[in-house]
Amino acid sequence: MSLLSRIALPSVLSGIVFSASIHAQSANILLYHHIADDTPHSTSTTTAQFAEQLDHFEEQGYKIIGLEEMVHRIQTGEALNEKSLALTFDDGFVSVCENAYPELKRRGLPFTVFVSTAPVDKGYTGYCNWQQLKEMSKNGATIANHTTDHGYLVRSSLNDAHWLQNAKDSINKAQQRIKEEIGTAPMLFAYPYGEYNNELKHWVSEQGYIAFGQQSGSIGLNSDWQALPRYNAAGNYGSVNSLRHKINAHPLPLNYSELPDPVTQQRQPTMTVNLLPSKDAYYPHLRCYINGQALEPNWLSDTSFSVIPQQPLGNGRHRVNCTAPHRNGSPFYWLSQQWLVMAE
Repeated sequence: MSLLSRIALPSVLSGIVFSASIHAQSANILLYHHIADDTPHSTSTTTAQFAEQLDHFEEQGYKIIGLEEMVHRIQTGEALNEKSLALTFDDGFVSVCENAYPELKRRGLPFTVFVSTAPVDKGYTGYCNWQQLKEMSKNGATIANHTTDHGYLVRSSLNDAHWLQNAKDSINKAQQRIKEEIGTAPMLFAYPYGEYNNELKHWVSEQGYIAFGQQSGSIGLNSDWQALPRYNAAGNYGSVNSLRHKINAHPLPLNYSELPDPVTQQRQPTMTVNLLPSKDAYYPHLRCYINGQALEPNWLSDTSFSVIPQQPLGNGRHRVNCTAPHRNGSPFYWLSQQWLVMAE
């Protein structure tokens, strides 16, 4: 197990009143797929948008740091620039090598590419090759695990006794291939489609991985280190205006490991949240949404609430986002929970 996963957070965390000193130990991660002008809109950031984003980060004083460094500094309490961002790219599409990499290299910025290794091994069109990935790894890139085949890891968990072993095999083989080709394989893992359940998350933790989903949110001391959120920076969310409130957001204060298992057979699943005391987050103005539609929180106490979808959810992924403003209006404190509904 890695050092990062062995670090135990204090058991007194629930009694902490979160204030500005804690918020300095939070940061944000951005998620990209394609950096191109001719790929699917929902997963694409145009080359012009990408350059505009990087310009904006620099102009506003944001510091781009490596993903491993960010996690390590937060977990160990080391000093962290209050405006820290990490850049991540899922899948290993060729546009990352051809369009994003030259721009990042020119600016001297670190980044992480989560690679599905089978398409690279098979030489599929549209993906980076191992030579390109090696080149990037020598110039600021961390090449990390995204399974072998980008499969749905947990969708068969309710009806296939072998699902977990299949997931383990895919993750283990990808880790081996990255180490063979790149020379090193960090203990970083991104779930394909951002889908996981508690059983897979527990195994990932046992192996020593820090793992990342695709739900929105910021990371901090009380994060779930096997389900870290990332802000989508593509499609409708790729403009600087769309990102400006997210890149300075903080995590909504709560113990994220207490959130419910994302995989559910219920069409109207309940999410109950126990907030931690905060001098800064203004809970009376907390707002929640599911799939972009307003969702009224049911307050159980001053710091505890639940949310239930008003209408039955269809099978597949759905996301609940809850935000609360700072008492002075900004920044926002953010929570996102993904539901993967697999009802009969």
